[in-house]
Amino acid sequence: MKKSILTIVMATLCLFYNAKAQQQQIILNGKITDRKGIPIPGSTIKIKDEKVTALTNTKGEFNIVSTNQTGTLQISYLGYKFIEIPFNPGKTGPFIVTLTEGQSELKEVEILSTGYQTLSREKTTGSFVQLDNKLLNRSTSTNILDRIKDVAEGVYFENRDPEQSTIPRTPNNKSLGITVRGQSTFSASKQPLIILDNFPYEGEIKNINPNDIENITILKDASAASIWGARSANGVIVITTKKGKLNQKMSINLSSNATIIHKPDLFYSRNFLDSKSYIEVEKYLYDKSYFNAQLNDLTSFPTVSPVVELMKRYDQASSEVQRAAIESQLDALKLHDVRNDFSKYVYQKAINQQYALSLRGGTSNMTYSLSVGRDDNRNNLVRNGYQRTSINSLNTYKPLKNLEITAGINYSQNTTSQNNKFAFGYYNLTGTPYSSIFPYAELADETGNAMPLLQARRASYLESTKEKGFLDWNYRPLDEINLGDDQTNITDLLLRFSAKYQLIPQLSLQVNYQNERQLITERNHQRVDTYYARNLINRFSTVNPATGVFTYNFPKGGILDLYNGNWRQNNLRGQLNYEQSFGKHELSALSGIEFLELKNEGFSRTSYGYNDQFGTSTANLNYGTSYPTNPSGSAFIPAPSGIISGNLNRNISYYAIGGYSYDHKYTLNLSARKDGANLFGADANDKFTPLWSAGLGWNLSKEPFYKLNWLSELRIRATYGYQGNTSLNGSAYLTGSYNVDSSTGASYISVITAPNPQLQWESIRNINLAMDFSIKNDILKGTIEFYQKNGKNLIQPSPLAPQTGFTTYQANTASTLTKGIDISLQSQNLSGKFKWSTSILFSAIKDKIVKYDVPRTASSILSPGFAVGKPLNALFSYKWAGLNPVNGNPRGYLKGQISEDYAAIRNNFNPDSLVYNGSRIPTVYGALRNDLSYKGFNLSVNISYRLGYVFRRTSTSLNYTDIINKDQHSDYNLRWQKPGDENMTSIPSLVYPANSNRNTFYRISEATVASGDHIRLQDIRFGYEFPLIKLKSLNISNLNLFTYANNIGIIWRRNKLGIDPSEVSSGSITYPLPFSISFGITANF
Repeated sequence: MKKSILTIVMATLCLFYNAKAQQQQIILNGKITDRKGIPIPGSTIKIKDEKVTALTNTKGEFNIVSTNQTGTLQISYLGYKFIEIPFNPGKTGPFIVTLTEGQSELKEVEILSTGYQTLSREKTTGSFVQLDNKLLNRSTSTNILDRIKDVAEGVYFENRDPEQSTIPRTPNNKSLGITVRGQSTFSASKQPLIILDNFPYEGEIKNINPNDIENITILKDASAASIWGARSANGVIVITTKKGKLNQKMSINLSSNATIIHKPDLFYSRNFLDSKSYIEVEKYLYDKSYFNAQLNDLTSFPTVSPVVELMKRYDQASSEVQRAAIESQLDALKLHDVRNDFSKYVYQKAINQQYALSLRGGTSNMTYSLSVGRDDNRNNLVRNGYQRTSINSLNTYKPLKNLEITAGINYSQNTTSQNNKFAFGYYNLTGTPYSSIFPYAELADETGNAMPLLQARRASYLESTKEKGFLDWNYRPLDEINLGDDQTNITDLLLRFSAKYQLIPQLSLQVNYQNERQLITERNHQRVDTYYARNLINRFSTVNPATGVFTYNFPKGGILDLYNGNWRQNNLRGQLNYEQSFGKHELSALSGIEFLELKNEGFSRTSYGYNDQFGTSTANLNYGTSYPTNPSGSAFIPAPSGIISGNLNRNISYYAIGGYSYDHKYTLNLSARKDGANLFGADANDKFTPLWSAGLGWNLSKEPFYKLNWLSELRIRATYGYQGNTSLNGSAYLTGSYNVDSSTGASYISVITAPNPQLQWESIRNINLAMDFSIKNDILKGTIEFYQKNGKNLIQPSPLAPQTGFTTYQANTASTLTKGIDISLQSQNLSGKFKWSTSILFSAIKDKIVKYDVPRTASSILSPGFAVGKPLNALFSYKWAGLNPVNGNPRGYLKGQISEDYAAIRNNFNPDSLVYNGSRIPTVYGALRNDLSYKGFNLSVNISYRLGYVFRRTSTSLNYTDIINKDQHSDYNLRWQKPGDENMTSIPSLVYPANSNRNTFYRISEATVASGDHIRLQDIRFGYEFPLIKLKSLNISNLNLFTYANNIGIIWRRNKLGIDPSEVSSGSITYPLPFSISFGITANF
């Protein structure tokens, strides 16, 4: 009771003191805009003769407290004229101030967003990169993240062809192909966290329309990113959409562009063997009787190539005329190149079209934003494409002076068509000795009619089935492309709501809620005319020899594969914000609690005998009976797949952020967060992970002792803290999946992972040291940052005693160390009518594995390349001792001695038999961009570079049988063939019969390692902005025309093989990303 009374007394005293203090103070507020009514965030507000300073927020609004009843407000902003406004008890605001262009001493303030707060850069100590709308719009990609490439330091993009990207069914399976300051994990997510308008965005990234984006802020160190807790270790990318502004007249923006992307260069890939050489290999094997088993098999009639058929006919020919005719056919095949057919019939120039319309504005108490976008992309593969429609709306309303309500909706609908599955390099001759297409194959005849390619059976057998009444059993790829009916539809709906109430000028309460739902429908209808359906129907059909009546044990109809998935995410956040300025002191703080729930469900099924017209299919097939098959044998009808999947993740987080600044010289940032989830340890303590950060900043250039006039700004920063990472590969509990045996109907469970009650989040300790500087008049300015990341409690598959029933389990037993430097420099080379500026981005990174418990074997080191003391992406190879000058055999080392005992080299592991070649990803990378402008013309040229890494080049198999099976390669023509060739080539001789150990040794030896260092002319953008005087009569405030060229080509490469180290894969072949050119227009009304 006494304690309660004391509490009441203390609270009363506090209220009395606060009331007394308020009697002596006066609160001033207002808004700063330019002549067009556009708010000016970061404007400086001072009270004359008082040590009180404030900055306007992103809406141009300010609050400032004066200890005097009367005085003068002083308002300034870089590039605008200084202004003074008197105040008194009867005139405290709101002051609506319009600044006009002119000179001011105030340095421009850059406003950053972390997803929890917006703050000026000078009040931060963390590592941030902000990309504004102008920089993002250099590129025309329909994927917003692609526009970050080569314009942000410390951000690396993997090599991938956007045309070949897959669509994830669940949020946890998406792969962005981006790393921020390297990789610090083995099995957990390597992707940065994506934030869209203050909340994590789990949807398909293609749902976001780039034309709706105002800016992107990348959070790289602990001070900047750790507030996002257990998902921040890989960096955070904060995407902020465009919004309306108070007292802004409606502005209309219209933009449109078209991009033409060249066909892939199919003739670039070395993973191809010309027809003449391929036929040479076939003849060699034919002479060795390699095909005898297939040729003599009149039971299953396995496929042999057209050349082998011709060779057999040649041997059986009874006259020179017949043999001459066959030789003529072989000579014709030697001249044919199937890549010409692919380029003509399978590929096309891709065309991407973007259209966007937006309306934004506001009144004195509300803002509005509405945008509509449409994208229509035609893929490089014929009949493949992508369409997206997006509608976004965001409105803010102030019904009361202290209350602000925001509501928004983001809707997107996109459709991906994948009717063409015949990309060069993916063709597979199922059930045959061949796994790749014959280089002399023909896709169409002289008039363009589809030609058949061999699949599982010989041509003579297929012809005989026609006479018996079977469905046409030929496989014609071009017909399959036209028959394709495979689409994926994604509908994404995101609803957001927030309310902010200003309790007192320094304190506000904010509640944010977001609900996102994504529906995915995949529909692949393989009509009865498709080869896949005809093959199954024919294979299981039986015919009565007496009556000729067919029995279709497999339904005569189409096959429908369906997947329906949906996931829902709910985010709820409650937050208190505090901000106070007094004298030279500026204090800000916020604290909150956040809830997250992510639930996804999926259902897939396959229907046989499907009739698209009536939507019916055949049920009650007997999958437990073995049926006779054609041409021989028996088999069960493949049971249609049907999977029900789902999971539920829940998180709760507590967080707090504090910032203090004194006299714009000294800055202190603190943050703390505690995350809890239903993923980890059975012990409640293991389910929660505390993460925190601290940062200090010192602006030396504002000190009285600072005398370097030529260096107008010099600021140093230091941060320290912990970030977290999440892995869904393990659990505190035994995990498995339920299955049903198709033949017996019995249920069973497949165990996935062993339980680990001690499993917890991964944590990354992050240290960042930075210096910001600017030479007078910003002739040269930049940032230099050094960082170190220590990965702790990293999850890896650790050994487990076999008697437990498992050999490994997921455990927090590994650790890594990463060190790096990021440098960003901007120079103003020329000013005036002709302007020239340069931007230099430089990043260097070095990482190593400190602890890794997997037993050290040759296989564990060679792939995936994990070894203590080496990078996470290390490349190891067998030591190379050159070619044997007598027989061209590859040579390695065994116990320190040159050896050709390949089995012993591979099986008797000795670390000395391996060599570390280097990192498989660049350790130095960046870009050099020059921007020039004259009157309305502007030109931007970007050169990128990737240095300090190696890659394993592909090469020919050393086995003749592999070349016709799966390993076509032009290195075949460079192989050792006679003594002395070892002085001109490193490619060994070929052997027959096959020697797999010999082949494997060569393929992963030093002989196949090359440098990846290269410099590339990445892109060029040229545009023209029409003079305003010519547009006024049309009510147009801005009009721009531009053209943009991307993936232009390599300027220099270290390897002498002509290989583009950034080549992308398409099945078995590779090619450089195709050149593209865009044309566009933007207009503002």
